[in-house]
Amino acid sequence: MEFIPVPQRDQVSTYRSLRSLFEKNITVNSISEVLASCNVNDQALQIRDQMVSKDYDVIGVEENGWVIGYVLRDDLREGTCKDYFRSFSPSDLVSDSTPLLQTLFIFKDTDRLFIIEGNRITKVVTLADLQKPPIRMLLFGVISLVEMHLYRIIREYFEGEGWKSHLSDKRIQQTEGLFLQRKARNEGIELSDCLQLCDKRDIVLGEQPLRELLGIESKSKGKDFFKKLEILRNNLAHSQDLNTQNSWNEMITLIEQTEKLLEACERI
Repeated sequence: MEFIPVPQRDQVSTYRSLRSLFEKNITVNSISEVLASCNVNDQALQIRDQMVSKDYDVIGVEENGWVIGYVLRDDLREGTCKDYFRSFSPSDLVSDSTPLLQTLFIFKDTDRLFIIEGNRITKVVTLADLQKPPIRMLLFGVISLVEMHLYRIIREYFEGEGWKSHLSDKRIQQTEGLFLQRKARNEGIELSDCLQLCDKRDIVLGEQPLRELLGIESKSKGKDFFKKLEILRNNLAHSQDLNTQNSWNEMITLIEQTEKLLEACERI
């Protein structure tokens, strides 16, 4: 089947506006913590004890009122903090206005980031902060946008309920059952409104022209991607750890792939 999309510029524009909200308006500041600090000449063992009591893995090191570097709790031994402090590298630092999604991608290459406000380093973000609600809201929003786009594309691509050919009888029955429940609540919907993410996945992957337009190399790779996306979505919905089954890097790579899928959806 040749895909001749129905022009829906306003709808795509709305989706882009939502995406911009998630990608640009939620910044790294929403998950950052104030960076505690010590003096460069403080005794290292005393500072380590303080860090243990407050459960800090990293704190800043000050000299003449300016944070000039940082120390890690596990490094500290005899001597002063000057013996153990690490200077900031450009890759350690981000502006306080850095979008949260961009911050997430930076964490593929680091365990912590320090936040610059004006001309001072004032806050820190670690991997543990990626479990916070703003990150969960961001990721759930991105996944929801994927579902919204897939729904739009399916409605444009198929005539009537032609998408049913890609679903099992059981999935069709479940979709129809949900449809009847929602109709009973007097909701003005169509049957396709009741498709779940797994249904949209099977419908899209079952059509080679759609796979090509969305940049999905094969059915097997598409199924692997969507399976991971569903696991992440379920972890988000049930407040589970985001990296329960995968490493942080694998989760971040999944979101990078999701971003590419969204870009392909917007081009259609």
